[in-house]
Amino acid sequence: MSLALERPVDPFVAARRDPGAVVQRFGEEDLVMLLRWRDVRAAARDHAQFDSAQRGRVPTPPEHDIRPFRQLPIETNPPEHALWKAIVLPFFRRPVNPDIIPEFQDVLRSHMQRLLDGGDVEVVRDFALPVQSAALAVLLDTDRDIARVWQGWGLHALRSNGKTDPAKAARFLTFIDEMLDRGQSDPDMGLFAALHEAQFEGRPLTRDEMRGLCHLALAGGRDTLIHAISGTLAHLAAHPDDLRRLRGAPSLIPLAVEELFRVLSPLAMIGRVCPHGHEVGPLHIAPDARAGLCWAAANRDPQVFDNPLEIRIDRAPNPHVAFGACTHTCLGAPMARLILRSLLAEIVRHVAAIAVISATPRASPFGTPYLYDSLTLRLTRIEDP
Repeated sequence: MSLALERPVDPFVAARRDPGAVVQRFGEEDLVMLLRWRDVRAAARDHAQFDSAQRGRVPTPPEHDIRPFRQLPIETNPPEHALWKAIVLPFFRRPVNPDIIPEFQDVLRSHMQRLLDGGDVEVVRDFALPVQSAALAVLLDTDRDIARVWQGWGLHALRSNGKTDPAKAARFLTFIDEMLDRGQSDPDMGLFAALHEAQFEGRPLTRDEMRGLCHLALAGGRDTLIHAISGTLAHLAAHPDDLRRLRGAPSLIPLAVEELFRVLSPLAMIGRVCPHGHEVGPLHIAPDARAGLCWAAANRDPQVFDNPLEIRIDRAPNPHVAFGACTHTCLGAPMARLILRSLLAEIVRHVAAIAVISATPRASPFGTPYLYDSLTLRLTRIEDP
């Protein structure tokens, strides 16, 4: 069968050209989204005009009504941001530690076996979700069995049908408190233990500060990495020439991963609050209203990316903003890159072809390709007849 959205689409061509932004409805909120690569990056640097330190107002939909604390470090501005980031950075640097990289690769390989057994596999919930959950346990250096609990949360820890789910949010916070309680007496609980020893400006962390750091660590890269994994497999199914090319030239894998992140833009947009208001051509953002930094639209800006709707697995240079930009570049980027590079390495080593058995696409207001509620594939091993 053919895949829906085999190629990226760009719903913002005209608006990016003039005025460079668009008003889009999200729930009950009209949001002005910045669309140009240079404007999005400039806004990411301008913390006075585009404020991050607003509880619950960075994500879309907003979460100020489901948690009484800020997600840390994302809901802060410099210089405070660097202080919070330093607390969790040792864990998020684990994917670049040569001694620990094999642990992440083993996670991927152990779950790859089911794909390689030759049967039909639903790859969103039955492959990408367990890979993300298990890799997160390695990242946070905590009890590996907890990954099964995280897997049971589904594709998003806080949302159902694209809307914030208060029941899920309450369950999520209860889990965080349980893990922090265990971490207080068990030094093998990784991040959950380390936060009890951490300090901010010379003092111990409050419980809400610990919660804020855990909340982002657990929820921040969940659905985005799941989409990146399943979207990568979908692309290779839709474009077997790219699979053959990578098999013949595995050295292209790092470039292919960056291009797939550019095209998939798993985190399509992030919110910022404009304390003093802002103007984009004729579009007005009222004081204390939110703007959207649309990474997905910036990643299709023809002023930066030649023929941006073409997926080129050897594109270079590739200054995409799929992981955000400037101070708030995603802490989880090293793990996401490692998982996708490891996935492609296993695919080109073992897989001759990928067939789509069924797909349930999910609509995206950003033109995001390969976004599925379910995607069932059949992989043919190279040694198979």
